[in-house]
This record gives sequence, C-alpha cells and structure tokens, in this order.
Amino acid sequence: MSKKRASKSKEIPTTSSILLVGAPSPSLDRKKSGLEGSRFDVTLAENICYAEIYAETQYFDAAVYDDSLPAEEKIALASVMRVRWPWMRLVSLGPVSSQELFDAIEASESQLPESLRSVLG
Repeated sequence: MSKKRASKSKEIPTTSSILLVGAPSPSLDRKKSGLEGSRFDVTLAENICYAEIYAETQYFDAAVYDDSLPAEEKIALASVMRVRWPWMRLVSLGPVSSQELFDAIEASESQLPESLRSVLG
C-alpha cells in the first residue's frame, strides 16, 4: 500500500514559486489568480523594492515583471536578480531595451514552461 502512495505522489506536479512584480491593478490580480489556479505559489510584489526584499527572504523559481512596471525599473531589478539569484528565470511582460537580462520578453516565448506560457500569454 505504501508503494502505491509513493508512486501517486510522484504524479502530482510540484508547485513552482513565482514572484510577480507589478503595480496594483485588476489585470495584475487576474494574472496572480491565473497563476495560482495553475498550481503556482505566487508572491505579489507591488514594486521593485518589495520584490528585492521578498527575493532575499524566500526562494523563487521565476520572477515575472508585469507590463505595468516601467522598463527602467524592470532592468534595474533584473540586473540585481541576475547576479544575486542566477537560477531564477526572469520574464518581462512587455518590451525592454536590455533583453539579454531576461530569459523571456513575452509570455509566448518557448523558453518558458508551457504551464507558465498558458497562464501569462
């Protein structure tokens, strides 16, 4: 019986921790709800200062920068995160000039896991 439980537990997808950074808005709330509905553990940071504090104290698999953030703030935060937390995937929703800092610029890019693309795209 315990072997069956062990095999079933492997079938359950692991939850990824996402740091969602953006200005408070109904759109951002919908993205957060969509991510949570897709079994992501989401922490919402209302600005880049909170994002850096949360990243310092918690583990995140990815940081998603909403298009409500100015491009300069996205770049400043990505510069810090790329050095301090190199394993974290960085996604910018919306264009930025320093694309090399990000793993993906649009939610539709193939570098993102399908589960993340389907929610954010």
